[in-house]
Amino acid sequence: MDSEHQDRMTFYKKFEEELNKSIHARTNCRSFTRAFGRGMDAHLSRLKIHRRLTTKWLNRLDLANKDEIAELSVRMVECEGKLDFLDETVYMTAKSLKENRFKVKKVQKSLEELLAILEKEVKAIQDYKIKKLEEELLELKQLFTVDFEMEENIDGKEK
Repeated sequence: MDSEHQDRMTFYKKFEEELNKSIHARTNCRSFTRAFGRGMDAHLSRLKIHRRLTTKWLNRLDLANKDEIAELSVRMVECEGKLDFLDETVYMTAKSLKENRFKVKKVQKSLEELLAILEKEVKAIQDYKIKKLEEELLELKQLFTVDFEMEENIDGKEK
């Protein structure tokens, strides 16, 4: 089977070479080039006429021509690019907003814990100050009681 395949490939390669030589021999001359040039010029002339007629009909029917459609296509692609950019921006903004909310919640929780600690410390300081004031008042009371008793003793001895 491989030999049949190779035979076919060889046959087609040889056929292709012969065909290319034949085409080259017939097209590689001045008369063919001139005839081809005249045919191309005629085609372009007809193309210009068709284009003008098409443009006139489109204008009469108030429809967009090829150039206007191409311009609209370019504008649509530009708008699509801007929309993609805005989409990406909104996505990134939403993502960072979500991250920021998470961080704010963490900070809020930390602040609540810190507030609880500070409230305990303030309560402890107030309790300490009240206790200290009570002790000082007791000492002061004892001083007044002692001074009052001494005065009574002094007053009582003098009488």
